[in-house]
Amino acid sequence: MKKITILLLIISGSVIVKAQDFGQIIAGSLPDANKYAGAYLKPFGEGEIYNLSRGWYSTARAHKFLGFDISVNIQAAIVPTANQSFTFNNSDYSTFKLHGGASSASLPTFVGSGTSTQQIDVTNTVNGQQVSTSFTAPTGIGDDFKKNISFIPVAVPLPVAQIGIGLFKHTDLKVRYFPKTDFSNVSIGVFGVALQHEFSKYLPFIKKVPFLHLSALAGYSRIDASYKPKFDQNSSVQSTNALAGYNISAFTLQGIASVKFSLLEIYTSVGYSTGKSDINLNGDYTITYNTGYPPPNDKVTAHQKDPVALSYTAGGITNTWGIRLNLTILKVYADYTFAKYNGVGVGIALALR
Repeated sequence: MKKITILLLIISGSVIVKAQDFGQIIAGSLPDANKYAGAYLKPFGEGEIYNLSRGWYSTARAHKFLGFDISVNIQAAIVPTANQSFTFNNSDYSTFKLHGGASSASLPTFVGSGTSTQQIDVTNTVNGQQVSTSFTAPTGIGDDFKKNISFIPVAVPLPVAQIGIGLFKHTDLKVRYFPKTDFSNVSIGVFGVALQHEFSKYLPFIKKVPFLHLSALAGYSRIDASYKPKFDQNSSVQSTNALAGYNISAFTLQGIASVKFSLLEIYTSVGYSTGKSDINLNGDYTITYNTGYPPPNDKVTAHQKDPVALSYTAGGITNTWGIRLNLTILKVYADYTFAKYNGVGVGIALALR
């Protein structure tokens, strides 16, 4: 559990702390900066959509009136190998070129592994004058992941906490909520709501198999986070009001079945999930370039405002299989989801039916 906590902190902070690396990227044209950042952050933007649509249930059974549960689970969207790196082609960029003469290279995405030493040369035009600078391609967090959680493939995790309560007949209301709160330079808020209705009570043949339960669930959730990055004083990019952030929303529809055997319960679901991620780097930025002339004319500055605006969508059919151990009011469960980003989920709950 300690290693999982460490990794969650690494990832939660890293995606917005990486804004410092984007600070170097925006030295190029804005289309180039957004193209590079878009490829680099793709596994995070897509993976968290799948995470946010999961973890709503571990049984098809509904609570009785005012029965409730409080649960905490961790969802981890496994990043396909193909999305752990991307191909950088000089021909795709107008102001970026690989240093050393190569025309293409495989570079890490946000979850990539290895130490990047690849230098990228930047050539831009400021006030009609050709200027230059360079930056080192940002690395990923894959090595940190493998070091701390080596028993599952590289994944993007998300902690989820929620409560569920039985309302009207055979229907549960589930809520995820955390008011937007500041933690030092980071601000995070969460909201989600779902309804789960058990319809097996209406099917006559279920009376012959009372351990089988069927239900349907519709859920929506959203997470918003922002961070105020600080730039190294030696960086060619500076800002006094930089703000990096992301907001992710997801919607899911699921048909759920569970079979309860005394202490053991097996559950499965088939459904559809969809969502959107927006990742932005806002604020005013000053970029210092080299002119190639001797001092005092060796430097020139340019300004950019709100340079990075990324948007990702993801979705598709999902299929989940899980197992739950019912120990009186304590429930322990784990599941695996098949989707474009397969997922692993583990959780605990306190429940009074």
